[in-house]
Amino acid sequence: MCDSPNLHCNEEHWILEEQTKEQSDQESSPFVHYRFMKQEKLEEEEEEEDELALQTLLSREEQAHYEPLFRSYRDHLQEDSALNGDRREAIKWMNRVCRRYAFSCFTEILSVDYYDRLLANIRVAEMKPWMVQLVAVACLSLAAKVNEIHVPTLSALQVEGPSYMFEPKTVQRMELLVLSTLEWRMNPVTPFSFLNHIIGRLHFHTSSQMDQFLTLFELYLLALLSDSRFLRYRPSVIAAVVTCRSIEKMRCEGIQIDCYRNALRDSLKWSEAGGDVRGVL
Repeated sequence: MCDSPNLHCNEEHWILEEQTKEQSDQESSPFVHYRFMKQEKLEEEEEEEDELALQTLLSREEQAHYEPLFRSYRDHLQEDSALNGDRREAIKWMNRVCRRYAFSCFTEILSVDYYDRLLANIRVAEMKPWMVQLVAVACLSLAAKVNEIHVPTLSALQVEGPSYMFEPKTVQRMELLVLSTLEWRMNPVTPFSFLNHIIGRLHFHTSSQMDQFLTLFELYLLALLSDSRFLRYRPSVIAAVVTCRSIEKMRCEGIQIDCYRNALRDSLKWSEAGGDVRGVL
């Protein structure tokens, strides 16, 4: 009877030794090293895939940005105050409708992109006011169909003081013209295309910081939409500058804005021309 406590202690000691030995064997096991090597390989593969996706985006945006018709359209906007004014009024109307129906910022970005690319590819001697309004309705309708879950009818979409009202069939014909002119390329490269790449290099401490950043990112983008001067800059440059401006506004601890700006310039091939955008912001 007196030996039972000692036997109990010896049993516990034996179990502890076995557990320690088992843990030591696991740590020295080649399978553990294999698991670590496999994890590192997966991370490397993810980085390679991310870099490949980024290079694809940069190639696509360069092709679209320097397309001759679009370059001519950008220059024409700066020379033709009437065309520029019509564009500004169309974007203001689209913004009001997007706010009315709580459409996302991306929907508004898409609608303006469709509008600009359409006008860059059609030959019209003079854009009548009713034509501008019809194009705006069709482009916003298409953008909503691409990105939104709930899309109002074509009649319900024409709210917030449009200058003209159109029958649904008229809008649908214009939608077909937009689709055929843009060759059904309805997923263009925009500043949002680079958001995942950018966020992956930011290290926010809380989800509230992330939410604040995304809110500022969208607000600054929307503020630039109606200013045709920003069509001179590639979407990646706009995304980088808006990101830096948002971070500066947040004053996040642990993020050195100059270092981060340099990193973005290198990864996004951000030319020094981007400094002009930063100055306006």
